[in-house]
Amino acid sequence: MRRLISAAAFAAVAGLTATAASAAQFVTNGDFTSLSNGLGELDANTVVTGWSGNGGYNFVTSQADLSIPGQYGGLSFWDAANGGATTWNGLAAGPGNFIAMDGAFQVAAVTQTITGLTPGDSYDLSFSYAFGQQYTFDGATTQSLTISLGGGSATFGPVGVADHGFDGWYSFSGLVTATSTSEVLSFLASGTPAVPPFAMVSSVSLTSVPEPAAWTMVIFGFGGLGALARRRRSVAVA
Repeated sequence: MRRLISAAAFAAVAGLTATAASAAQFVTNGDFTSLSNGLGELDANTVVTGWSGNGGYNFVTSQADLSIPGQYGGLSFWDAANGGATTWNGLAAGPGNFIAMDGAFQVAAVTQTITGLTPGDSYDLSFSYAFGQQYTFDGATTQSLTISLGGGSATFGPVGVADHGFDGWYSFSGLVTATSTSEVLSFLASGTPAVPPFAMVSSVSLTSVPEPAAWTMVIFGFGGLGALARRRRSVAVA
């Protein structure tokens, strides 16, 4: 399910996006698995390769109900295994870990500087996002996630999350246009009231879009496969 509440300078793509093998990947460690010291609070207990927590109360984890270290002690999130209000299994939307960002306490964005871009070119940005609550805390929350890249931004939410609840995972895929050779990709959580609302992000990717010539080759390839299939079917009938 795709939810896009407001967007500026982002074009949502509802259909197929480029998946050619030649598409270059511009995000480093988009599954958040390359860590200096295991799971924990970004820049306080561990360093997530390619990413900065910018002093915020931001974490990287592999399982919601797993207690992970932070500057104020262990932290985990409600899921089905510890009495949460949903059937969430506590895992990321795809392979790897996910980041969780407090939207009401020591709020700061999780960022990565993307380099090697070509101004004016389009790129396919995709990620998954969700909203949850810190374990042992009670009360419904209202949460949002703002993503920005260069001069463009989009806000997902506000989303109401029930007591001990979880809302997600949602997927976003859209085309963005580079305005500089180097731009900052940013994820920022916001939420109320202050009963640890967390926004979660996983599977971040930014890839180049194939040139028109590449699309022609892809289309030709599909046509060739169709002709081959028809020929094999004819031979079988004969």
